Amino acid sequence: MRTLVLLLFVSLPLAALASQRGDEASARAALLARFDAALHADVVALDKLLADDLEYCGVSATCSTKAQYLESIRSGTRKFRSLDPKVERVRLFADTAVLTGKVYAVSIGDGTERNVNAYFLVVLAWRDGRWQMTNQSSTLLEPKPTP
Repeated sequence: MRTLVLLLFVSLPLAALASQRGDEASARAALLARFDAALHADVVALDKLLADDLEYCGVSATCSTKAQYLESIRSGTRKFRSLDPKVERVRLFADTAVLTGKVYAVSIGDGTERNVNAYFLVVLAWRDGRWQMTNQSSTLLEPKPTP
């Protein structure tokens, strides 16, 4: 009986911790929320969705910190007319999620509109009871051929 009580005493908190971790659906939702916040230039939402140690590497092969990324959104240097992400794979590793997929975007930089078709790899970390993006790397894909 004492062993059973001890086992319950140890296993219940572990079960509670496991249920507090993010799952595949919540990781996918967090990434889609990040795309939506970027589309709408919602710096407040982005501040919560992005980790303080973010490394964001875009299709231009330049990388930004969280502060630099948020400033580019705030100032309008980085704008999106549309963002259409397709998450193709979510892999969970303890408190980390790795998401890959493709995104089609219409971006505006320095007054020039650009159609972007890209592959992305995103790393999310489960921190403070939510997913936060720690890394993004994007690769420009060839435009889809027109028939």
